Amino acid sequence: MGFALKPPASASRATSASLLSSIAVAALAYAARAAAAHHQGAAVGQDVLLPPTIIIPPVPEPPQPADHTFTLRHIYHHGTDRHPRLHRRLDIEQPSSSRVFLAAEEGHGEHELPHLKARSRATKIQRLVDRRPSTVDPLVARARQQGLVAVLDASAWAIQDVPSPEITDKGTVLSLAYMSADAYVELGSSPDWLEVGDPFDPSADFGWQSDGLRGHIWADDDNSTVVIGLKGTSPAVFDGDGTTTNDKVNDNLFFSCCCAQQGQWTWHQVCDCATGTYSCNNTCVTEALREENRYYGAARELYSNVTERYPDSTIWVVGHSLGGAVSSLLGLTYGLPVVTFEAVPEALAATRLGLPIPPGSDAQAPQTRENTGAFHFGHTADPIYIGSCNGATASCSFAGYALETSCHTGRECVYDVVADKGWRVGIGTHKIRAVIADVILKYDQVPEYKHDELKHPPSTSSKRRTAYAHKHPYFDGFDGFDGFDGFDGADGASHDGSVEGQMSATQLDRAVQRVGRR
Repeated sequence: MGFALKPPASASRATSASLLSSIAVAALAYAARAAAAHHQGAAVGQDVLLPPTIIIPPVPEPPQPADHTFTLRHIYHHGTDRHPRLHRRLDIEQPSSSRVFLAAEEGHGEHELPHLKARSRATKIQRLVDRRPSTVDPLVARARQQGLVAVLDASAWAIQDVPSPEITDKGTVLSLAYMSADAYVELGSSPDWLEVGDPFDPSADFGWQSDGLRGHIWADDDNSTVVIGLKGTSPAVFDGDGTTTNDKVNDNLFFSCCCAQQGQWTWHQVCDCATGTYSCNNTCVTEALREENRYYGAARELYSNVTERYPDSTIWVVGHSLGGAVSSLLGLTYGLPVVTFEAVPEALAATRLGLPIPPGSDAQAPQTRENTGAFHFGHTADPIYIGSCNGATASCSFAGYALETSCHTGRECVYDVVADKGWRVGIGTHKIRAVIADVILKYDQVPEYKHDELKHPPSTSSKRRTAYAHKHPYFDGFDGFDGFDGFDGADGASHDGSVEGQMSATQLDRAVQRVGRR
């Protein structure tokens, strides 16, 4: 048994007194030397001896709120499927006078965009101190090759005040939504595209614009802030319409549990990683994501080219649908402010990409991370955003998309159009033009942001499910959404209805928590 000797109280008092005396004598001696030095210095003009001081580095002031006016500067196109090394840039020669517009689509005419204004504010983001692609990209590549997550020492991370979009300002949110919508505009053939990647074989040049990821680059007047708008999914039931095939491959890799295997017969299978009826080789999926013809790799290379051109600028990333999900993954990789619209839930994809994470974070639950700088705008009638577009009769399944994920990283900003406007859930509400016209413009204020409510889903409660079904008549019992021919959105805006599939008890409980609490 171990023990220690304890000195008597008198000895302790003597020791304390001796220590105090020593301190006092030392202080007097220092004062005497200082006085002598002062006297001597006054006599011979020498420096005066001063007590030692600790130099504390100044704490940088957080960036102040600012107003920005953005113009379109460049359009980048990075090939993926057929031309994975293709990378081209189209410069807008006169940004201030060039005509920028949204193309006409069903229910919405062509819309010319004014110069887009936005406000910024400081937002805390936990990110790597060294975020250069030349540093981060090898970390991600090594982590994915080894099947491990890149967890770096705490000294490699910092929580910084970053100039970010003022997401409580409706005008700012609207401008960012317009940037996301503009990324869908198709451009005709132009001789002004510049090669920024590997030399491209002219004989293979036909049809390159229908293959790849497109990013529209906006900048403010002094280039202090640059916004990358990434194109989202171009939905179509049959392959071959624009970038639809590539979108489907990437969607089903990112947002399916196992590459669209083990599900509906209509799903477009994109790998062969299933090992059983309810099991999947995650390493196999990760390797499929690592191939160079995937959108995540293309987005990283696009970002690297933008930062080379604007090395001192703050970079924001925005996007809709698939473009929003890829934007979020890009933000997690490099610590960027991100705003998305109706983004497919991307937390599952984040676990498979080998992204660096700060110490103490759960690599298998990236949706629990704080201070990511990402904000996901969406509404409760969009089955893609809320994660319910995956049943046998769902529109997404019919089109071949296997969207089985339900959690976003960062924070959610949810317009509850189901409760506020009586909308029914339907795939027609997902399009960005409909979101702008019928949701963002119709609400006086933007919704408050909160963490994804699916981080810790409660156990299924039949009482809560019954209450939800009673409150929301578009829900048909416990088996799925009732079919409908269509419904009127805000101010008579028509949205095509669809049967959004059979909801499991887990999906239903998630819907309860998202909508029933409000």
